[in-house]
Amino acid sequence: MKYLVSLFLFIFGACAFPSIVSAADIAITSIGQAPDGMMVKVLMNKMKIETDYDSALHAKALGPHKVLIAVVGGSSKALGAAGIAKAEEKERGKTLLQEARKRGVKVLVVHIGGSHRRGELTDTFIEAVAGFADRLIVVKSGNFDGIFARAKSPTAILMEIESVQTSVPALQSTLKDWGVTR
Repeated sequence: MKYLVSLFLFIFGACAFPSIVSAADIAITSIGQAPDGMMVKVLMNKMKIETDYDSALHAKALGPHKVLIAVVGGSSKALGAAGIAKAEEKERGKTLLQEARKRGVKVLVVHIGGSHRRGELTDTFIEAVAGFADRLIVVKSGNFDGIFARAKSPTAILMEIESVQTSVPALQSTLKDWGVTR
């Protein structure tokens, strides 16, 4: 009887308060704290795809998502404003993506900042997390030296795009391939 009451309350709660009980299928975070993560969130909103966005998502806070989009781009100004050290951000990114892989969450690493967002700081984050990706979507000018091809796992798919504006078809096809959208 206790089980039936619990089941009824869970189902009622899920129907009456869906935003409390369920999360979006897709989580987005920034690795490096550049504003590029928010830019991907805006693109997803324009595509009418619901996401959970947290620029500093930690492994312990990863919900029942099907996809984690990790947007890589370092910003020393944003890291400083958030009070986050480079080493802390690198470790957060690695731990988060490791946890996602452990849970069977698909990992999409995105770099839309192009060559302007590259440098020693961003490269540190790329090298730390690209190896956990199932797929990578990268603005071609940001891969001028082949860093993503070198850092990714042998089974990951690397998709190069021309610009942020051309990222929508790559995002749509990836999410469709992974059964998250139609």
